[in-house]
Amino acid sequence: MATRRVAIAILGEDPRVASVAAEALELMGLELAGVKVHSVPVPCLDEAREQLRAECVAAFVRSVVEESLVALGIVGADAYVPGLNFVFGLALPSLRVATVYTPRLRIGASYNLFRERLVKEVMHELGHVYGLSHCPNRLCVMSFSNSLLEVDMKRPAFCRRCASLLRRAGLEPRALLE
Repeated sequence: MATRRVAIAILGEDPRVASVAAEALELMGLELAGVKVHSVPVPCLDEAREQLRAECVAAFVRSVVEESLVALGIVGADAYVPGLNFVFGLALPSLRVATVYTPRLRIGASYNLFRERLVKEVMHELGHVYGLSHCPNRLCVMSFSNSLLEVDMKRPAFCRRCASLLRRAGLEPRALLE
């Protein structure tokens, strides 16, 4: 059975976002193991792009969280992976780490809309950590989002198929699409 315990590393973001991320954990049947605040890792900065290299940040987050726990990074800086202009988040399932990048989630958003977007992206990236791939159901939180419109369109819930796969991984998701 997969560990249900997740530790959050906050990097360059208001530590209060941890409570928003904790909402996402609850919806997935996960347990918050702790929260620590860290500086954004300077070696991960691509100065030419003025963005963080998401894989570097994920490796850093993994390094500051106890190995027995799943690691979640909430990062207050923009990031990318090669081949994409930006990412809302990144999961490296083999390392049991997920990261979510908040600046783009704040664009044109009230605080409530930002919270909803952050919950969805945390659920999405942790879904990958627990074995889920992208879902063709556009309302499922595991649907791929290439824009804020797509983030806003999906729901903070798993479709039946994705929920079933999470149950097989030992989780008890509480947010299900009707």
